[in-house]
Amino acid sequence: MLNRRMLSMSRRAMLGTSLFAGASVLLKACANSATTSNTPTTGGKLIATTLPGSWEQFNRTVLVPQFTADTNAEAALVPLVSADQVAKLQASPNSPPFDVLSLDSGVFEGVPKEKLFQKLPIAQLQNYSELAPQFQTQDAWGALIGVQAVGIAYNPQAIKTPPSSWKDLWSSQYKGRVALMAMRNNHTIGFMQKIAKIHGGSSENLEPAFDALEELTPNLTGVVANAGALITLFQQGEVDLAPHDLNSVKLLQSKGVDIDWVMPQEGGFALTPIMTIVQNPTASVELATAYVDAAISADVQRQMTETNYVLPTNRNVPIPEAIAQKLGNNLAEILSKLEFLDWATINKHRTAWIEQFDQTVQA
Repeated sequence: MLNRRMLSMSRRAMLGTSLFAGASVLLKACANSATTSNTPTTGGKLIATTLPGSWEQFNRTVLVPQFTADTNAEAALVPLVSADQVAKLQASPNSPPFDVLSLDSGVFEGVPKEKLFQKLPIAQLQNYSELAPQFQTQDAWGALIGVQAVGIAYNPQAIKTPPSSWKDLWSSQYKGRVALMAMRNNHTIGFMQKIAKIHGGSSENLEPAFDALEELTPNLTGVVANAGALITLFQQGEVDLAPHDLNSVKLLQSKGVDIDWVMPQEGGFALTPIMTIVQNPTASVELATAYVDAAISADVQRQMTETNYVLPTNRNVPIPEAIAQKLGNNLAEILSKLEFLDWATINKHRTAWIEQFDQTVQA
């Protein structure tokens, strides 16, 4: 049996989130809805969700001020994980508690978009044409606001020669020094997809990955609940190798944690948060559109890339040296090294795969 470490939200944190969400709903109830589709986007109030953690901090300090400067409107942020955002929206689709949602791609692709969201009014998005070509579509339900590159995080104090392949996690020298997140996390779903293909499988056939996972278990020090728990293991020196995203590693480095990151020779994979506008927003569609437009603007994306180390989706944003030395000098080169996950296929099998993963690591 593996030593499993699961982190949960504290009572205080849960209460704080509830109070904030409650205040946000109250704010929406008082929102000025005078702006209509026939009036200019100026003034008013908007409620937007944000993924927690570094995304929330960035959106509060950069995106919201830019949106306010563009529109003279207010924006209240509600930090929630993707599943909770969708649950609250589905509970009140005709009077949604939010105007704009930011969701991870897995959740976004698994919900009935036509019932909850509306297609982006692309003609009203001044910055949409600046997105990299693969991120543009005339039938857009949302805009990709960033790309998180996932490769191998490692402890450079313990591992003097950086790993070069995903297969290195299976090396006998790392017995009891590898960690994974539970497969409910997109990091591990992507990891299993990558391992399956390395061993002859596919997006739909993960059996080779599960066979490899069984062989990996002697090297696992634990399977943790989420990224926060994984970070704790690195900080405590209890793990030396794990699949993780570059932006989280760079932020940890800035705080003095002994951690580094490498792109495996087989390539990495991408996690892609998406911003979308709800059906029947209390704020005007124009105001919601302006918020999305600010999120994909070159200036906001430049700051996102420089401070949070998330790859831009706006092709006019230069790649800073801290990212270039790991991934490449331009966005096209970088994206060629990353696999974009087939969420339609993954979501069909996700529940069964999670059960099989849990059984394998607990055997």
